[in-house]
Amino acid sequence: MVEEDNSQVTTIPVEEAPEETQEHMEGKNKNLKARLAELEEVAKAEKARAEDLFKRLQYLQADFENYRRRTEKDLNDARRFGNERLLSDLLVVNDEMELASGILAKEGVERIPGVGTKYTPDLQEAALKAPSEEEDGTIIEEIRRGYTLKGRVLRPSIVKVAEKAPSEEVSGEESDK
Repeated sequence: MVEEDNSQVTTIPVEEAPEETQEHMEGKNKNLKARLAELEEVAKAEKARAEDLFKRLQYLQADFENYRRRTEKDLNDARRFGNERLLSDLLVVNDEMELASGILAKEGVERIPGVGTKYTPDLQEAALKAPSEEEDGTIIEEIRRGYTLKGRVLRPSIVKVAEKAPSEEVSGEESDK
């Protein structure tokens, strides 16, 4: 069997609640407000830290980009001007050679004519003969320059001399017959 419950539930309005409960609620509110204020301070500090780290990251990215550009420029300069010292040294040698040429000319040393002139055994040494469209016996390349001193050979030129191409000789011989 089921017994009936005749008890009644009474509700107490908040205004009429005992003072302990209100004080207790006010204390909880104060604690919550204090905790909220504390968390807001922590959030502000973390936000400031995050902003600081973000700024540092931006500076590092900018520094890295500048470093990359500077390195790229240095590499390009090294490629473009890497042989600058060698060329500078060669210019000094060239200047000295021009000075020496001037002195040789004053002493009567002259260059033996080369490419495009006729081969002369007294002035040149023929190192090679090569088929060419040039006239037979024409110097087509000068391997080493030669010089004379007041008309006498000081050093003969070494040259490559043109000779008629074999196909021309064959066709020439057939036309003679």
